Amino acid sequence: MNPVDLIIRRAYPYETEKRDRIYLALNENPFPFPEELTKEVFRRLDGDKMRIYYDSPDKELIEKILEYLDTDFLRENNVSIGNGADEIIYVMMIMFDRAVFFPPTYSCYRIFAKAVGAKYLEVPLTKDLKIPEIEVGEGDVVFIPNPNNPTGHIFEKEEIKKILKKGAFVALDEAYYEFHGESYIDLLKEYENLAIIRTFSKAFSLAAQRIGYVISSEKFIDAYNRVRLPFNVSYVSQTFAKVALEHIGIFKERIEYIVSERERMKKALKELNYSISDSRGNFVFIFMDKRERDRLVEQLRWKNIAVRSFREGVRITIGKREENETILKELEVFR
Repeated sequence: MNPVDLIIRRAYPYETEKRDRIYLALNENPFPFPEELTKEVFRRLDGDKMRIYYDSPDKELIEKILEYLDTDFLRENNVSIGNGADEIIYVMMIMFDRAVFFPPTYSCYRIFAKAVGAKYLEVPLTKDLKIPEIEVGEGDVVFIPNPNNPTGHIFEKEEIKKILKKGAFVALDEAYYEFHGESYIDLLKEYENLAIIRTFSKAFSLAAQRIGYVISSEKFIDAYNRVRLPFNVSYVSQTFAKVALEHIGIFKERIEYIVSERERMKKALKELNYSISDSRGNFVFIFMDKRERDRLVEQLRWKNIAVRSFREGVRITIGKREENETILKELEVFR
């Protein structure tokens, strides 16, 4: 392997194989961005705005995000955007002295910490998937996905508050919020050391457009805006996000479909005697030892089915019903 390929693999070890198969590895939405909304986006695009360094964030987009959040305490200065939720996480790694996270968790926390040379501490979740007792304080940023990735389970509000009360800054990563439907956003009224991160990649089928947003105190949002790159999200991406928020009903129907399929998958996996988590994301997670996990992943690969492998087991994105049926049949044979 040449040096460049080796660097890429070490930095970003996701599968990059062709998509001419059932691809359930990256928690992407199984539905394309609606064609009629894509046409609406292109009707709105203004060539004159293409030539300028367009505001990021666009004031209109922030207003639409605030309307979507539907709170009585958040204002324009409480929200900013990023080139995907990943950029927000990446920037926060730079803003604090140390990053703390609890595996199994989102793999990019470690990847980004290494990329920016940040100090970081990994403390595994307890056997019952709770946040462990840990000493943290000012200067620490604690990343907590809720629902968790890759297990999809929910952390209780008291677990989050316990960390907040220690003085550490908590980045509550709600990338899969829409598939759960509950948020701890109300904690922002009580704690300034909290930011909530969300994305348009999952529920809104806009992963390719790279747009996420962060909600926090005015003080934190001001600091974040000073550190992030200027004009970090394109005019086109912001237009896609605005149009999506204007047609939220379309996406709610799709979310209901995905949640229904997730629950059907969980029930079927239990009936096949698989050990699974109570996932509230757009995926299911099967706990497996290394030998069983590797054997399953290899069997699925031979059938042109891609899933995501973790030390603790296998994560399977919820696809369309026919895709889910195909993988359930394979899992039945494997059992």
